[in-house]
Amino acid sequence: METLGKKRKGLEMLPSCRSSFSPITVVWPHLSLEDYSRQKRKCKEHEVLKVAVASVTRVVKGIAIAPPCGSASLEPPNRGLKRKIGCIEAATQFGRKKKIEQDYDLGATIGSGKFGSVVLCRSKVNGEEFACKTLRKGEDLVHQEVEIMQHLSGHPGIVTLKAVYEDLKSFFLVMELCSGGRLLDQMAKERRYSEYHAANILKELVLVIKYCHDMRVVHRDIKPENILLTATGQMKLADFGLAVRMSNGQSLTGVVGSPAYVAPEVLTGHYSEKVDIWSAGVLLHALLVSVLPFHGDSLDSVFEAIKNADLDFENGAWRSISQPARDLVARMLTRDVSVRLTADEVLGKHTVFSPLDYIRLYITG
Repeated sequence: METLGKKRKGLEMLPSCRSSFSPITVVWPHLSLEDYSRQKRKCKEHEVLKVAVASVTRVVKGIAIAPPCGSASLEPPNRGLKRKIGCIEAATQFGRKKKIEQDYDLGATIGSGKFGSVVLCRSKVNGEEFACKTLRKGEDLVHQEVEIMQHLSGHPGIVTLKAVYEDLKSFFLVMELCSGGRLLDQMAKERRYSEYHAANILKELVLVIKYCHDMRVVHRDIKPENILLTATGQMKLADFGLAVRMSNGQSLTGVVGSPAYVAPEVLTGHYSEKVDIWSAGVLLHALLVSVLPFHGDSLDSVFEAIKNADLDFENGAWRSISQPARDLVARMLTRDVSVRLTADEVLGKHTVFSPLDYIRLYITG
């Protein structure tokens, strides 16, 4: 059975590659997906959007770049808490000539990913510590991640982007430092969470997912590795490397995510923002009973389980779990996308009580 402590890498397998690559051909090291987008750089999912900035029109690949603050916005403002489309702070804009070494001292490496690394950095002005993520240029996904961070930064549940620097080879993203580590590491220590604790974690996460969806962003890689904790224990969603902007009613394509957390419709072709709800449901399952719902000894077997395996909420560890909690997991992990809960429904925005409230009432009542 798959343990929670093993790290899984995100992967984007794009439709144009399917003729020459198959998910079956991906190597399966430590239950992780190999990133063979590097092997097939030209296999990219291109959605070309025209972006009007003042009177100038420019075309970018993959995502619409928000115009500088004060100019005409690309679309009507969404219901963000602090950020609006068209308001990008000067320190996080592209094209700044100032070098990061002028403002920060770069320190030890504290993490690494597909396209770069994360180092500790310290402000030369006041000594405050931050995390600096270095992203190598040349990949469309790198530009996309920076643009989405600009678009979303400001929400208390998302890692704050402080500044963006660049040189000929790389972008440098200065972000708040989350010294509490990853939720994954906490889960490995805790093993099983009480229903009340699990409900609180899920609520924090779904509030952030709702914000992203309201801002028309789909994360596409929700998992405990990408949820960071501050020194006080506050959760912060991170790593928007596979995130994408979408318009109302748009169908997304491209096999994206991490094996155990990916939604079944991602594997079959077309999907919506509800893939994030599925991934959050997988996380809730793991929090409640300390195992992932779908697992196997190969990539094929995990995908087969995600598409076809029936979950048993009546036996084993589930016997000690309340019916409201079981119902919530089941409604988040239904393969029928039309009845899968939305972020609003999980939070109970259209009802007197949310599913999370019913869990709390069952426990305390």
